[in-house]
Amino acid sequence: MKILIDSSIVSKGGGVQVALSIIENIATDENFEVICVVNTEIDKQLSLSAKSNIEHYYVENIEPIYRKFTQGKRISLIEQKHKPDFVFVVFGPAYWKPKAKTLQGFALGKMLYEKELNIGLKEKILNIVKKRIFQWSQSYLLVETDLVKTKLANYLGYLPEKIFVIGNSYSPNFKKNVVANEEKITKKVDFFQVLVPGSYYPHKNLERIIFSLIYIKNNQNFNNQIKVVFTIPENSNEWSNLLILAKENGVDHFITTVGFVENSKFAELYLQSNAIICASLVESSTAVFPEAFLANRPLIVSDRPFAKELCEDAAVYFDPLDEKSIANAIIKLANDEKLQQLLVENGQKILLKNYPSADQKWSLQKNLITRLYSK
Repeated sequence: MKILIDSSIVSKGGGVQVALSIIENIATDENFEVICVVNTEIDKQLSLSAKSNIEHYYVENIEPIYRKFTQGKRISLIEQKHKPDFVFVVFGPAYWKPKAKTLQGFALGKMLYEKELNIGLKEKILNIVKKRIFQWSQSYLLVETDLVKTKLANYLGYLPEKIFVIGNSYSPNFKKNVVANEEKITKKVDFFQVLVPGSYYPHKNLERIIFSLIYIKNNQNFNNQIKVVFTIPENSNEWSNLLILAKENGVDHFITTVGFVENSKFAELYLQSNAIICASLVESSTAVFPEAFLANRPLIVSDRPFAKELCEDAAVYFDPLDEKSIANAIIKLANDEKLQQLLVENGQKILLKNYPSADQKWSLQKNLITRLYSK
């Protein structure tokens, strides 16, 4: 089958990991002749062996929203040139309409929670535009949880039969680096390190984590030293704003950032940490959960339906809109080694129950593409 993979839209966060995993797998699969469109960030992290196995490889710039349609025209010309049998847009919406049968990934969880979130007029308008583009495409859609499938079908007015679910997973590189380093790298013992993996987005709710540190600082029952580690570029406005907020509240000594971390290096950071926190208000899915389970690190997460569906009894939950609740969850876990061990053990079970392995996920993706193409 001749297939065009369009990963031009995703440039940060978990979407990059998903794109890399798909491209690395399909590049070595003899059943596919691949035309691949990536952006500069994907190109930077993709292995040389994968690139060498892709016969037709195109690199696009990371464009602002107002240039996406112009970029879409360029990608449409690539489709016209190669005439693929099938198009897979890793995450949409694609700002072009393929002529071939198309499957698009969906990871815009905030669109489905407008009523619950206080979003501005500009974002509401962008959501309307993206909604119309998805409806215009009439492509098949791929999501990572049943909850998102139900909400998305209602939001777009889509037939549920056109939306497919394949659970999220960790990348092959993440697993390889966990296995290679779990004996060499151990979690901190002189202080309790909490990792906040991922890029900055408003819905990640990172400011609340900063405010929670005020309660931790003033809690007399908490005897541990704590360090909250972010993965936000040190020279970015987002980190500057978080640091200012922390300094204003006298908790800047509790936080640090290691800056941007390539996908292949994330495993080492997990292994160095005592716990992983996800304070997001909404997620369509996230690789943070299976990565924490695989690295044997306990989770502290928002008490939200998306998290309960994916983590079950393998996390300590908190109200993401209540800084004191976040602080209490961190303190509870840091002070209870038996709880930490229980969550790790539960995480191993949930990993097998709710998440395909990296190889299994590719097998599911391949089978879905083949089945849709044959329809």
